[in-house]
Amino acid sequence: MEYSQPNLLGFMLANTMSGPSMDATANATSSHNATSTPPSSSGSIYSLLFSPALLKYAKWVLMGTLIPYLQQICTWLYGNALSSMFVSASFTEYDDAYEWMMTWLAKHPKWRQARQVEVTTRHGCNHSARLILGDETDPTARNFSYIPALTSTQWMFYRGRWMTVCRTKDTTGWYGKADETLHVRLLSWDQRVLTALLRDARDLYEADKHSTIQIYTSDGDNEWRCIGKRPKRPLRSIVLEPGVKEDLLADAREFLDSKEWYNDRGIPFRRGYLLYGAPGTGKTSLIQSLAGELGLNVYIVTLSRSGMDDSALCQLVADLPEECVAIMEDIDAAFLQGINRDSLPPTGSAPPPPPPQQQQQQTQGGSKVTLSGLLNAIDGVGAQEGRILFATTNKYHSLDPALCRPGRMDKHIEFRFASRYQARELFLAFYEPPRKRERVGKGQRLDELAEQFAAAMPERECSMATLQGYLMQYKTSPRDAALNAAAWVEEQREEQKRREAGA
Repeated sequence: MEYSQPNLLGFMLANTMSGPSMDATANATSSHNATSTPPSSSGSIYSLLFSPALLKYAKWVLMGTLIPYLQQICTWLYGNALSSMFVSASFTEYDDAYEWMMTWLAKHPKWRQARQVEVTTRHGCNHSARLILGDETDPTARNFSYIPALTSTQWMFYRGRWMTVCRTKDTTGWYGKADETLHVRLLSWDQRVLTALLRDARDLYEADKHSTIQIYTSDGDNEWRCIGKRPKRPLRSIVLEPGVKEDLLADAREFLDSKEWYNDRGIPFRRGYLLYGAPGTGKTSLIQSLAGELGLNVYIVTLSRSGMDDSALCQLVADLPEECVAIMEDIDAAFLQGINRDSLPPTGSAPPPPPPQQQQQQTQGGSKVTLSGLLNAIDGVGAQEGRILFATTNKYHSLDPALCRPGRMDKHIEFRFASRYQARELFLAFYEPPRKRERVGKGQRLDELAEQFAAAMPERECSMATLQGYLMQYKTSPRDAALNAAAWVEEQREEQKRREAGA
């Protein structure tokens, strides 16, 4: 005996034909058998297509297909409705506007009551911890600040309007680098509200710059990154020969005020200064002080950085802001072969290759900057205008004349070892005004001690850094510093003789 498996079609036909119509169907079948006529399939197909089970199945299929599209339509309508009601803006962490907003948010009272915040004591420019006051009653307490927590959306008010803030990090950049973005939305129909917010944030940020300058350096991706803030150093704390620092400051200010004059005459709006002399004579200190006086941030161009080449250097200099102080320190030591074309052999042929060890160091990520690449970065077609460039060197006469010519290095300032005049002025700047705990000495004025100190110092034998290091031993006792100066000088001379004998 054989059994046939029931199928879906038979089951649906059975359901369709069940009920009151069964008798009619049976009669029709009996009549069909009696007359032996061929069966008609049109009625069965019609019944199958319009059966309740098939209609219910089609309804669920249709709903499953349409629901995702309806969700997309609703999302689109919701997004457009929000876009029409909110003004949105995004700020990336490498842009100045990002620092404006982070400063403004860190000082906003909202973060004192917020439940989802990021607490930081870092002093880097990527965070605003340095801007919030800590415990003023404890001078040793570290400052801290609250900033928006990552991925959490914070609600606040700005000028009576709702405002949302959200910080995110995207790790899809090169080498998985996490790029931080700040998203801001304002409930307003007018973009002028966003403009007002940016203006307030910028003004608050600029107010903080009155006492500090920002220091930038390049990261591994050849992008400028702020590494911190430094207090402005008073120009009076820099002790040079009379008129040197004043003339340099006046020249820099005149340059910054002469943009229209440069443009009218077709002269590139750039200024370069070459500071040369022995180490420790105050070159870098003067640059930092001048940047503070001019209100400009400092950008350090490290020519000897691993991976630096001509292309990276040109791109880095081209990305400088229009008004800034750029520093290239120890420019004479930035190249494996030196930067003087006069060092070539008389035949004009290429210099001999460096030792294998140096070649290996250079190929393993060392600097590959050439003289032509440096010259092109300083005043090439893509060089940034409006910047002030300071270059320092300890070997002035080894520099190529092409690097030192006007247009690249417009003014050359020599820094020599300290004179007696500088020793006296350094003593006065170090101890003036006298504090109550300083033992100046009965019947002795500070200027008399300064004269005594200067008389004990040899002319042009010690650097300013060396003299300052000596005075640091007597921070609160100028009298002892003056009395022991002569003995200290003799000790330094003996030490120098021992070093020379050992060499």
